[in-house]
Amino acid sequence: MRVTIVPIGRPDAASLRMLAEDLAEAGFNAATADREEAPARAYDPARRQYRADAVLDALRRHGGACVLGVTDFDLYLDGLNFVFGLAAGHGRVALISLARLGANADPGTARARALKEAVHELGHTIGLDHCDDARCVMYFSNCLVDTDHKTGRFCASCLARARHLALQPGAKTP
Repeated sequence: MRVTIVPIGRPDAASLRMLAEDLAEAGFNAATADREEAPARAYDPARRQYRADAVLDALRRHGGACVLGVTDFDLYLDGLNFVFGLAAGHGRVALISLARLGANADPGTARARALKEAVHELGHTIGLDHCDDARCVMYFSNCLVDTDHKTGRFCASCLARARHLALQPGAKTP
């Protein structure tokens, strides 16, 4: 799957480079685009966070390849204190935040977390749902412990589903 990484805000350049490298090793064709600002309407001053859905909507204007927004802003959705990321299923648009993924982490752990969340959200863009297997990358991470526990790979069931979805008419293969 071809993925365009769009930096939003001021995520660390080294983290973006490493994420692109790690995605390539995971089988994605990743390239980084120019940096963008988050839409002003996405910021909630009372929470000091950005609405993930508003940032995701702004990424929809990119055409072609799947788009993965990567930001250093703390994100949230209504009803949730924070989110590590968000995706539009079959919408080819996903978003992750590095803001919490580096918390209390050495550089290697932060890097692994970013890759896991990126692959997780990219999985949603091809139509995968959350998985009950706590080791599968598609498992819902409610906290960093969940992210650290899961692998960066699809379980056998999710991998089979991803391959099936890729064979659907009009689908783009991962």
